[in-house]
Amino acid sequence: MSTTERLIELARRKERLIARAESQRMEIGATFERLRTPIGAADRVIAVARFFRAHPLALAAVAAAAAALGRRKLVGLAGRGFAAWRAWRLLSSWSGKLFA
Repeated sequence: MSTTERLIELARRKERLIARAESQRMEIGATFERLRTPIGAADRVIAVARFFRAHPLALAAVAAAAAALGRRKLVGLAGRGFAAWRAWRLLSSWSGKLFA
C-alpha cells in the first residue's frame, strides 16, 4: 500500500469515527433529556434532606405539626402555604418589573 493510499484510508477512517462520535453524542443527549425530570426531582429531595439536616428544629416542628394536626389538615395547610408562596413570588416579580 502506498503512502497516498494509506493517507486516504486514514482520512476515511477519521470521517467514519467523527460521524460515529456525533451519533453517540446525540444519543447521550437524548438520554440525558429523558432523565432531566427525574434528576431534578432527586435534586429537590436532596436539597430538602440537606435543609433538615442543617435545621433539625424545623424537622421537629414539621413532625410535631403532623402529629398534632393529622394528615388531612396538614395536607390542606401545606397546599394553602404553597399557593401563598407562589402568589408571593408572582407579586414580587411583578413589583420588581414595575419599579425597575
